Amino acid sequence: MLLHIPQLLPRFFTSGILYKAMEIFDEPLVFVDIETNGLNPVRGRVIEVAAIRVERGTITKEFTTLIDPGSELPRFITELTGITGDDVRQAPVFLQIADKLEEVLDGAIFVAHNVRFDYSFLKQEFKRIGRDFSPRQLCTVRLSRALYPEQRSHKLANLIERHNFTYTDRHRAYDDAHVLWQFLQHTQSNFTEDVLRTAIGKQLKQPSLPKNIDPELVKGLPDTAGVYIFEDGQGRPLYVGKSVHLKKRVLSHFNRDHEITSEFKIAQSVHNIRTVETGSELEALLLESQLVKELQPLHNKLLRQTNTLVIARQETGPSGHMTIQLEEAADISLEQTASVLAVYPRRGTAKASLEILQKTYDLCPKLLGLEKAKSSCFSYQLNKCKGACIDKERAADYNQRLTTAFDRLRIQQWPFSGAVTIQDVTSPLHSGIVVDQWCVLAHFRQEEGCDPTITPGSKKFDLDSYKILQSYLAQHQNRLKIQPVSPQDLQVFC
Repeated sequence: MLLHIPQLLPRFFTSGILYKAMEIFDEPLVFVDIETNGLNPVRGRVIEVAAIRVERGTITKEFTTLIDPGSELPRFITELTGITGDDVRQAPVFLQIADKLEEVLDGAIFVAHNVRFDYSFLKQEFKRIGRDFSPRQLCTVRLSRALYPEQRSHKLANLIERHNFTYTDRHRAYDDAHVLWQFLQHTQSNFTEDVLRTAIGKQLKQPSLPKNIDPELVKGLPDTAGVYIFEDGQGRPLYVGKSVHLKKRVLSHFNRDHEITSEFKIAQSVHNIRTVETGSELEALLLESQLVKELQPLHNKLLRQTNTLVIARQETGPSGHMTIQLEEAADISLEQTASVLAVYPRRGTAKASLEILQKTYDLCPKLLGLEKAKSSCFSYQLNKCKGACIDKERAADYNQRLTTAFDRLRIQQWPFSGAVTIQDVTSPLHSGIVVDQWCVLAHFRQEEGCDPTITPGSKKFDLDSYKILQSYLAQHQNRLKIQPVSPQDLQVFC
């Protein structure tokens, strides 16, 4: 192999060493490896890069250099690679080496082990200096998995041991890149051209996917409305999402994983994708909300909540003035929705909302439960309360203001006389939901000539489902078929 002598300055030269011709490639290949100061491509930086360009079996160019990331190196990076802070402080910054690196990469298929990792970091480095970087990609992890399906692990260390590849400095960019070049030569010696063309062609003709996802799995994804669930290697849920075009939405995660931290973390961990088709966007929205609460996936931080709601209820004091009590509840039954002034996901959100209402409508903080006092509230002493707390303001006047304040927050009155079925008339599937008092009682699907398939829902109030239904009914009334459900039919659904 070519000897590699680590240097602080870039190494860039042309080599005429000839290996077995690689007729299966019409385009140049560039074998790339990087070392980084972390695992996050958005916040992290490249500290070393190596690129070996091969054209028809010949190494035509090589480039390797340390890079100054502009920050201190974590100790574990130095322990792993041997690269120290002093080393990179003497190295050029990425802008200074970008032109020479681009010259090696230009027009070539980008080959790396777990290619999305190396690609994502370099994509961000080029983006920071205002340049685009979007090469075709070939992943040697996926290639090894396709050619050696009987092997359990396809880490670079396993490939080196399994195939007896040579190197000088493990976990340094040049040596790891050169191992990939050795691996591709090895495959040509052990597989027919047809087998290699098939394995490589599948990667080059399809969108770049995470290393652990089977392309056949993605190929079989439906392009209908529904919910998708990303799972890790142990089947644990990583992320739940919804879309009216499932396949397109799933692929969009992997197309953006180089620029969005959360997408990158998901792509590195996902091993399986499960989908549940629905008849409409509304059903998908409701199912996503339900599954996030049930499965508690790691990356659904915005939707993932505890099962406890904070409810604002009104009571009437001895003087006739309305007071507000906050109480926690696991759920709200159908019969309770009319008595609730507001529902919040957590106590802190509830208190913040009450403070805004108090200032906006000149309400009494003591009667709102925001302040404890034996006599008047502190706001009255500042002339910011009209004295409802000490009977200085008539109860009728105060109560009217309080009622107005909660008009937009209270659970809106159910607009129908009872339970209804809701179906999207634009959906190709005969499916829908049964709803009463904003509670989703059941999902159903009716296949022609068959009895309906019914999945029971919950008879409890769910804040997210309420918001979804309220918004969707207001915006898409013209595409929905809404029919009342008789008491007899309701027994069938529930």
